[in-house]
Amino acid sequence: MAENIGINHKDRIEEAMERWLYKYKKTSVKTATFNRLICSFNLLREYSIASRRIMDLCTDDIQRFINRLADDGYSISTIRKEYHLLTGFIRFAMGEGVAIRPAHINVTLPRAEHIARQTKQAIAYDPAEQARLMAAIKRIDSTGARAALLMLETGMRSGEVLALRWSDVIWQRRAIRVHSTLVNPQSQTKSFVQDSPKSRSSARTIPLSANALELLTKMRRDNTDLIFTAKNRPLPFGYNSLRNELKQLCEEAKVPYRGAHAFRHTFATNAFYKGCEIKILSKLLGHASVTITYNTYIHLYGDALEEMRSIVE
Repeated sequence: MAENIGINHKDRIEEAMERWLYKYKKTSVKTATFNRLICSFNLLREYSIASRRIMDLCTDDIQRFINRLADDGYSISTIRKEYHLLTGFIRFAMGEGVAIRPAHINVTLPRAEHIARQTKQAIAYDPAEQARLMAAIKRIDSTGARAALLMLETGMRSGEVLALRWSDVIWQRRAIRVHSTLVNPQSQTKSFVQDSPKSRSSARTIPLSANALELLTKMRRDNTDLIFTAKNRPLPFGYNSLRNELKQLCEEAKVPYRGAHAFRHTFATNAFYKGCEIKILSKLLGHASVTITYNTYIHLYGDALEEMRSIVE
């Protein structure tokens, strides 16, 4: 069976994993997921584990690889992705009779405090910065500025905003359906809309604020499918174009550019201070669980000392 799939137990991890990725994973996962797997694979190739033969791979090889990633300053998120890439490949190889042992079972991932580069805290724009941004959005009125306003008002991811179609707007309910995302494969120069969300929980219907509804009403047109399109072309407005225009917007507003995600973080922060329950906020943001929302915005919740005091007193 091993010979039929093109993988031999004497193959190096690098060459066998590459065939597995392109022959089996490419057609079984979303394009965005496949591209993330390739990013993880390219990182793995920089380490000695890539040259190990499948038959020789043992727990110590994987553990040393994981420890080296931590020592080199990679985030726990990146380390987990490398671990899951390896375990997925090992399971496949074992199923095909190529790998003879589950070398990944006893591997332990490092604790967060042992990671040289900690996960970045979600940083939002403060009220004064938001006021300057809103004023700049009105002055510039560019495609990127409009997308920024929609992120600030809805908390959508940049890829979700750029994938929106006019058919997604539910005018009578003042809401919008989120069920697609913009994909920019490394192997292609053009972005395209993937008609499925980042994850199952990302598919959602969210309300539109007065500002968001006013924006869409002014932009409304019948001759295009996508809401945000490239200049003079019926193509998606791409990530690079968005990044450039967001930088120009921030420069005009005299606020630091903190990436497209900062606009989403700002929405979440505003929702928190308005008293939004974390369960509702998690649903608005399209997170897979309340835990993800809490861990991302834990700095907003503080130590809850006074809340705990009300319980014990």
